[in-house]
Amino acid sequence: MVEIREATIEDEARVFDLLRQLMTSANADSPVNQKRGSDTFRKMLDDDDAGTVFVAEEDGVMLGLITLSYPLAIRCGGPYSSIEELIVTEQARGKGVGGALLEAVITRATEKGCYELLVSRPSDLGLPVYLRHGWKDDGKALLLNLPRTSA
Repeated sequence: MVEIREATIEDEARVFDLLRQLMTSANADSPVNQKRGSDTFRKMLDDDDAGTVFVAEEDGVMLGLITLSYPLAIRCGGPYSSIEELIVTEQARGKGVGGALLEAVITRATEKGCYELLVSRPSDLGLPVYLRHGWKDDGKALLLNLPRTSA
């Protein structure tokens, strides 16, 4: 049976294995920065206001993960929540793992009193999962990588 739980420091190596899979499958321009990413992962574990990491696990095998951040916005009167990463291993896709991870973050964001739950630039594989769980596609997310190399 798949268990959804908050990540612990002992999960760090497996979390980065999943992140590398995501970046490879997405043909991302930049690899995962292990040092900075590790610092961020640890901050999210230590500071509940910085973010939350949930993992999906079955029989000791990590099947997926999802991360939340909690930015503040005046328009929201406080925090909203943003899904930063959602990864499900190829072997676990189509088995409800992604949906279970989404339900965990919906519950957490609601408990924290977040105004909304945002997803920017979902992958082609992830988009149908989000839509099945109630997200609306407004097609407005834009991205500017920093620092800028040209104006």
